[in-house]
Amino acid sequence: MNCRKERMKMVLPFGLSSDGQHNPNNESLNGGSSHPATKPPIARPSFYMRAHTNVSAGIPIIPSPYIDFIVVNGDDRYMIRCERKAVLENSVELAKLIHAGPNSGRKGDNHFQVSNVDKHDFELIIRFLETKFVKYRDHLHILKILELADRFNCPDLIIHCTRELDLQLTSATVVDVFRCLWFYQAVQVSNQYQLGAVITTQESASKKNKRKAQVIATTNSNFNLNSTNVPAPNPNPFTAEDYGVALLNNALQLIDMHAELVLAKEELTELRFEELEMIAKREALQLSSERTLFNCLADWSTAECRRKNLEANTENRRKVLGPLCYMPRYALMSAHEFRTACDRVELLNPTEIPLVTDMIEGKKSKNLTLEQSELLEKFRTPRPEFAKMPIHLSDRSNPKNYPKKMRSAEKSAANNDEAGCLENFGWNCLAVFACIFD
Repeated sequence: MNCRKERMKMVLPFGLSSDGQHNPNNESLNGGSSHPATKPPIARPSFYMRAHTNVSAGIPIIPSPYIDFIVVNGDDRYMIRCERKAVLENSVELAKLIHAGPNSGRKGDNHFQVSNVDKHDFELIIRFLETKFVKYRDHLHILKILELADRFNCPDLIIHCTRELDLQLTSATVVDVFRCLWFYQAVQVSNQYQLGAVITTQESASKKNKRKAQVIATTNSNFNLNSTNVPAPNPNPFTAEDYGVALLNNALQLIDMHAELVLAKEELTELRFEELEMIAKREALQLSSERTLFNCLADWSTAECRRKNLEANTENRRKVLGPLCYMPRYALMSAHEFRTACDRVELLNPTEIPLVTDMIEGKKSKNLTLEQSELLEKFRTPRPEFAKMPIHLSDRSNPKNYPKKMRSAEKSAANNDEAGCLENFGWNCLAVFACIFD
């Protein structure tokens, strides 16, 4: 019986009493009996419960799974508790803030301060990092959340907002979305007075000057008149940047499709020059009449003169528009439409109007320079029958929602562009070499 009791005794690790606490007076050797404790068990320090590491004892302590963000706006303080792991994995900038340590400088402090941000919108971002869901009011609210997502570098939230905005793109919301995206994407703005191909009444140039003029006109035609300065979108977006460029492309594509309605909006007069330029240069604007684009430019020029405290006369209106005066396809207007447009404001100068009038009436002008011929050809070039297809970002931009003829037209245009690319490249190289070695 005594042997059985001996086998039932607990063999405790060195230095621990029967309650699991450290007791320096407790010494058990080879399973022998232990002396009674002369001191009470030492309580665990309170800081063990925080996100600390006991360096002296070498015991790794798991950090607290939660952190607190203190949103500071003046005297207002607002605390948001969230999951540490969700923030570290989904926000680059907030992860940097956490790794840099708390603002108080105390190691055990889990409070991190964020300033200059709306507390409610910031909390929506934090909850999205945890749940992958965000509740918004309208497209303007999504744009605000997108701005914060970009500020704190939250790729998943940027992609989520991009898809939601694409779903809500309509003729009523597209201008707001376009203006916001314009600031966030890698848009290359061309010089507003870089257009070299203008109609003049200069005398015929020499053979050498004609060759140089041809090179200049070709360059201007390729890179100024037809270019929209929009980054090429990835048809299969993957990164947050890809999605942003794709949404900008889709906004411009919707403007193309509903150009008659969008260009007539009063809010377009509030656009900056670079924003208006990007729209006015669109090749595939679906217009029943070029008069719509002309009226848009005329209204904007009046508003711009007012903003710059200039008299809204013909000369100043042409000056603020610069090369955009040549964006309407004047030769596609009827004679009556062109006369009515010129009666409102002469965006073309007095020497250019008769040349366009002769073209509309079928008369052949003589002694035209190469620059004049290039631009007149542009004036009578018809626009594509259909706008290009959008990038598939949501149910709205699903290709199945668009007519089959529209999809087929884009495939045909893509094949023609691919075939003509090499040919145009060869002719441009020959023109450049001819200009160099002349």
